[in-house]
Amino acid sequence: MIRIFFLKLSAIVLPIALLVVFTNYYIDPANLFSSKQYVSGIADILAKGHNVNNIANYDERLFQEQMITKIGYKPDIVILGSSRIMEIGTDFFTNKKVLNCGVSHGNINDVVAIMGVLDSVGKLPKKVIINVDPFLICKGGSIEWQTLYAYYTSLINKIDINNKKIARVQSDKFYSLISFDYFEKSLKFKIDGNNKKYEDAGQQKPSKYGRYSDGSICYPDSYTHADTIKVSLDAKDAAIRDQTEFDTSRLVLLNNLLDFLNKNKVDAEFVMLPFQHEYYTIRSQLTENALEFYKNIFIELGKKRNINIIGDFDPLKTGVTKSQFYDTYHCSREAIKKIFTTPIL
Repeated sequence: MIRIFFLKLSAIVLPIALLVVFTNYYIDPANLFSSKQYVSGIADILAKGHNVNNIANYDERLFQEQMITKIGYKPDIVILGSSRIMEIGTDFFTNKKVLNCGVSHGNINDVVAIMGVLDSVGKLPKKVIINVDPFLICKGGSIEWQTLYAYYTSLINKIDINNKKIARVQSDKFYSLISFDYFEKSLKFKIDGNNKKYEDAGQQKPSKYGRYSDGSICYPDSYTHADTIKVSLDAKDAAIRDQTEFDTSRLVLLNNLLDFLNKNKVDAEFVMLPFQHEYYTIRSQLTENALEFYKNIFIELGKKRNINIIGDFDPLKTGVTKSQFYDTYHCSREAIKKIFTTPIL
């Protein structure tokens, strides 16, 4: 009887399980199982000097590897850091080949890993511009950089042989394959009429979320025309939620990277971008002016190493208005360009 029961149960459960696996694998809204093929196709378009339209849900670190490998030139300037600097492009500079390698949630481990990619393919630039803020060198943060673990390790071995390597975290793709939560997201993705087909936009500005040929981001209008009141409310919540405890080992890693750049005759520049007004005020009050603490760290490091620093975390000092913020952390392309043309420090 028990055997018959389990056979009948299997006849019901197995088809459902197969349906979940099939749906998750083939719809795959987050590109967990088609990531390399997806980003490789995007990089192929950028390598032609074209812009890409309608991209979403991809491994940004893997994209960096593909883009850096496939572009047919050695950049003069490389932009490194978090998504806060992903709008900086060729139009910020005169007669320079620019490559924006910023990644969402980027920290010093991302910067090292991406520099490892550039070094491994012989494309170290003449200059790097590093987005410096608390998230670059504070504790915690994303481990997404581990997609480029091999490149990270390769450069670590060059810049600090005594550095304690971070253990690699294994992928949990298998669990997504059988996940009912991912199954639900996959079905919703399809029902909502979404698709993962990116488009070659040629020289035209991407009309949706996209990338320019220099790797910089093109946000959709729905994001760049934000509700200022909502942004302020979200910024207050983020200010209370965020943790930015200082990590001395990450500052050491940044210094080691700067030594490597100096040895290879690569100039460095720091850029500090402002945070939304309510966020800046509350973070300064709640954490005994932590933003000023980090600002002073980067200023002293810049003075010690003769590194130029532009910008400020304080939106009032940079002249960025509330209406120029898309959200708590991201101000407009025009605001960033103004900071570059009228430096604070």
